[in-house]
Amino acid sequence: MKIHSKKLTTMALILLVLPFVSLVSLQIKDAAAESPTMTILEVTSNISYQIGVSVEITLTGFNYDLYTEFLRLYLNQSTATILANDYDSYNASKSFGRQDEATFEAQVLSPVLYNGSHLDSANYNVTVVAITNTDEKSTLIEWSGGYIFIDTDLPDITYIHPSVALEEVWGIYTVEADIVDVSDISLVEFYIDNNLRYQIDDPFPGQTNYKWDWHCANDPRSVRSVKVRAKDNSSALNVDELSFSVTVVGPEMSYIDPIPVTIDFNDTLKLNLTVTDAFFAIDSVYANYSIDDGPWVFAEMDTLAVDQFNFTFSSYPIDSKINWEIYANNTDGQYHIFRDAALEPWEIYSVHWDHITPSGEVNHDYQLTIDDEIFVFLNVTEQSTLDLCNINYKVDEGDWQEVAMVLNETGVNNTWYEYKHEFNDSYPIFTHIQFYIWLNDSGNNVLQLDNTGEYYSIKIIPHDLEAPEIGIEEMPETITTMQNVTVTVTINETSTLISVDVLYRVRGTQYSIAMNQIASDTWTASFVVVAVTGDTVEIWVRAIDEYYNTAETDVEDFVVEAENAGVTHSNFLLWLMLIVLIILPIVITLLILRPQR
Repeated sequence: MKIHSKKLTTMALILLVLPFVSLVSLQIKDAAAESPTMTILEVTSNISYQIGVSVEITLTGFNYDLYTEFLRLYLNQSTATILANDYDSYNASKSFGRQDEATFEAQVLSPVLYNGSHLDSANYNVTVVAITNTDEKSTLIEWSGGYIFIDTDLPDITYIHPSVALEEVWGIYTVEADIVDVSDISLVEFYIDNNLRYQIDDPFPGQTNYKWDWHCANDPRSVRSVKVRAKDNSSALNVDELSFSVTVVGPEMSYIDPIPVTIDFNDTLKLNLTVTDAFFAIDSVYANYSIDDGPWVFAEMDTLAVDQFNFTFSSYPIDSKINWEIYANNTDGQYHIFRDAALEPWEIYSVHWDHITPSGEVNHDYQLTIDDEIFVFLNVTEQSTLDLCNINYKVDEGDWQEVAMVLNETGVNNTWYEYKHEFNDSYPIFTHIQFYIWLNDSGNNVLQLDNTGEYYSIKIIPHDLEAPEIGIEEMPETITTMQNVTVTVTINETSTLISVDVLYRVRGTQYSIAMNQIASDTWTASFVVVAVTGDTVEIWVRAIDEYYNTAETDVEDFVVEAENAGVTHSNFLLWLMLIVLIILPIVITLLILRPQR
């Protein structure tokens, strides 16, 4: 009996000591962690003259209490210098708290490197080290890319034209500047009085000379400020700008009569304008014009009165295009080329005497039941005859088709017209017809009616749009395991039903069973629900008629009950765990502590 008691005592001591032994073993294993290892992933610079370094750090033998505490960055320092300073000569440091992963990525950012000036661009080498909370250090890692260049110099701008303060400019004046930068140039902008007029994006690498042709004609005749602004191609995008003052001189021009929108057929375009100069007399004024993109013709304008000039074009056929610009010279040799607000030659078209576009209104039914007649009507207001009136349509996803609409009625003195189109084909339910209308009059004025780009739409719908009405006649109040469930419904529907199904869902899986018709308006189905006690079962009925009108009943929810009362599986497991974890240790302890006889 004593031997038996000793065995029990030994087993109890082993059970008590084993967790402590395991814990100590784990601590000894964690204490054997090695120094961190590190890889530089990327070195970049930013617009604020800083260097960013991305690294990946791995702590071998990692545990929650042993972690990387610092990531330190050194610029332009040798390994010997860093070691001689006991790692304290770092330029930037990143601190960490406890980590949840042995391997992670981190970034450290250098200080701003231009020190308040733009005169110290430099190359920088990059070295990093990782240090743990126990002062274990990784190897000093130097970036394999060598040096990263930080450009803090501004672009250098030198004007070629203008070159003299308050230089007089007129006509098309070329602003020219030389711009150089060690990182090349990414953008050059030209301003007049701080208004951006022209820019050059992404010039050729190595390009140093930049030009802009300034059309001065629309600028006031006075002192103007010319400014060139340049941005370099470095990560910092250094920007500099330089201004120069000039004086715009030369003739000024304005139209006496506004330019018409169009010229009626067989009529002529007449340009009447005033040209003046504050300091010199007007020497000559020319019209430079082109017909239908043909050769340009230079013709002197007629003088109507002092400072007033005229040019009358010949008449041209329908749809002729006329482009023109005005040249004006003063007696001092200063001149200007006058164009429209966009600095392009003016442009106008000659048209038929009827240059008014027709107006129209489309009428149609948006929905039609199957076998109804399908008509589209168009009312057009127009003072001349119509040459064409076509309807373009497509059925569902088919190809577009174009047919002429039929003239149905004409108004008094041809002031309005009514057109119609009938779709004669027989279309099934749910057909979708899209269409638009295109027409033009005898003056070739075109009108397209397309519902603001969305197209007009006709849909064919069934006679029956009502969903079936479903009434529940039989449905269980409760469900037990492996129960045979019967569901019976009555359905009120005038159209033919194509499906009646009872649906149920158990543990996320949905099942469908076709119901049997047992009377003219009654359907039933029986099925076994495969579920365990506590499962949720959802049951409902769905009916669909021949026009796809669909009805569903409310979902009935059930919690499956046990077929026989008793201890459930879950309760049995709880009792078993109670015996093993609580009662059994108590029994063992009592046996050990029982007095020996």
